[in-house]
Amino acid sequence: MRRRCFLLSGLCLAAIGSEARAQGAADLPRLAILTPFPPTAADPAGGNSFAAFLEALRELGYVDGRSIRLDFRFADNRLGLLPGFAAELVKGRPDVIYTHTTPGALAAAGATTGIPIVVGPAGEETMERLAGNFARPVANVTGFTLAGVSADQKCLQLLKEAAPDMSRIAVLSNPDNTSSREYPGALNAAADQLGLAMIFVESRGAVDIDRTLGQFVSIALDGLLIADDSTFLGDVRARIVAFARERHLPSASTGSGYAPAGGLLSLGTDMDFIHRRAAEYVDRIIHGARPSELPVQRPTKFQL
Repeated sequence: MRRRCFLLSGLCLAAIGSEARAQGAADLPRLAILTPFPPTAADPAGGNSFAAFLEALRELGYVDGRSIRLDFRFADNRLGLLPGFAAELVKGRPDVIYTHTTPGALAAAGATTGIPIVVGPAGEETMERLAGNFARPVANVTGFTLAGVSADQKCLQLLKEAAPDMSRIAVLSNPDNTSSREYPGALNAAADQLGLAMIFVESRGAVDIDRTLGQFVSIALDGLLIADDSTFLGDVRARIVAFARERHLPSASTGSGYAPAGGLLSLGTDMDFIHRRAAEYVDRIIHGARPSELPVQRPTKFQL
């Protein structure tokens, strides 16, 4: 009888302990993370800037299951999945959503107008539309922008300096990216000063990159300038790099990962710095700040 009472008491204490742990987990702040990247992007050894965001969270004291609850959605570079993933995350009623890239920002903002969203980063025009006001966002979205078209102009100048004999350059961009609309006017003006002829070619990434590169074969080109776009990552970027090297075409991009992937040069936003700053914004929102109190910031650090 005594042994039975002891066992029952032990079971009750275990049940109470489990209930307390469950209640504790339920009380933790919830962070939903929406990324177009594959799960391997979270590995610090992979060199992806997204890992810098997770590292910054850890440095701020956040450990999944102990001090925060993390809910991930990785689109594995299939951007069409982002809106559905965003809707799933919103159903979990997180305290804040973190995302990055223009497609990620648009998907998150399309799924909720109430839950705070930190974007780190997306195109400047996209952030203008979603935040309404950089100094004091009027919606539920804040975060960071990429460098504007001025970075592409500088990248074009550096490409010309690296290969002074070039005269015809193809510019590869995604027509669905609103930032690309500025390219013809802004880049043609810069090209005129450099004595370059520009050929603008559009691609939506994996769905048509082979066809796009096939078009280049029949065009007399001296170099390539690739826009910083999430559709040109992963295998697509590898194909572009391989094509440029096979054709001995100097190539450049404002995407900071292009040169490490094998391209000639890249000049763009220091993405690690942006992702780490975005983690600080998430921390401030968890501690009570509102998006309107966190200004949208333009990049101040760049990588060559």
